[in-house]
Amino acid sequence: MNSRLTESPSVTDSRPRAARALHRLRGLVPVAAALLLAGTGTGPEPGLLATPSTQPVTAAAAAAPVLTAAATAAPAYGDRSSAVRALQNRLIAAGVLAAELNTSYFGAATKAAVQRVQRDADLSATGRVTAATSRAIDRAVDKATGPATWYHRETIGTSADGRPIRAYRAGQPGKPVVVVVATMHGEENFGQYVARGLLEGRPITGVDLWVVPVLNPDGLVRDRRWVNGNVDLNRNFPHRFIVRANSGPKARSAKETSIVMRFLNRVDPRYLVSWHQPLIGVDTYGVKDRALRKRLSAGLDIAPRYLDCHGSCHGTMTGWFNRTHDGAAITIEYGSTARSLARMKGRDADAVLHAVGGSRG
Repeated sequence: MNSRLTESPSVTDSRPRAARALHRLRGLVPVAAALLLAGTGTGPEPGLLATPSTQPVTAAAAAAPVLTAAATAAPAYGDRSSAVRALQNRLIAAGVLAAELNTSYFGAATKAAVQRVQRDADLSATGRVTAATSRAIDRAVDKATGPATWYHRETIGTSADGRPIRAYRAGQPGKPVVVVVATMHGEENFGQYVARGLLEGRPITGVDLWVVPVLNPDGLVRDRRWVNGNVDLNRNFPHRFIVRANSGPKARSAKETSIVMRFLNRVDPRYLVSWHQPLIGVDTYGVKDRALRKRLSAGLDIAPRYLDCHGSCHGTMTGWFNRTHDGAAITIEYGSTARSLARMKGRDADAVLHAVGGSRG
């Protein structure tokens, strides 16, 4: 991992170019690499809005989005925009930028990461994102990405802004069903790298694994917690729902809530693992399967913590699932500082897999 420089803008950049770039970005593609924005430097991923698919895609195409062909300018030092955030997510996927630095601001840390890629590719280390640099970042993402474990991909729905919400299936049909989800809150991006680890590497056995790396693609693009309408997706489920700040006017008012519920009702997992940050802990609040909690805590080296939503949880996904399904749901929170990419997609992904009864072939 690159040195942990910080991004420290002296002024807020609100230039029109940033706004234009936002609307030109494609939807998220949460696949085996970094599960970010759709498209490559030369255009969108083939079959972006396709229904169930088993077609493989390259790591760069699937998970290393950049400005699409419609964009007019690459991000530059001092910019603050969604285009910068997309660049940062590619650099994270390449293992040259710390995951907490996808700030949308092109500062010293982002420039240093670009320069590292340029030096590795024998390019002039200017820190500017040229076409050659963009191709070098794609190659770096491919190099950092292992072979795919998943054999099935489907769009389970689209976000309020029309971005696909993707689910990937790995493991063995007929074995216990397990679902791992991440990025329910758009600014909580660390869990998607655990998802990446589950979607690449040696084949998965012992479980029928579904992974939804990005539940809130609109929020991930904008570094925003909420879904459309400033609704917190994890306060909008029909379990102990109350109207409060960011809960939405009624349960299931958010489009994404219904999408998640339909998917979970269909696959009906034995275990549902939901990744969040930054409170660091394996949740003990309303825990349904204490043995699962103990296995996750030990394997991840994350202590148990009573995550009671500042007093009492209302409208949460895990609360709804635990009440309405036979299976057990649990929340894991990373801290505010990311572990290394290698740790998250390696040891941590395998710790989750082992805790739910899976293994590597």
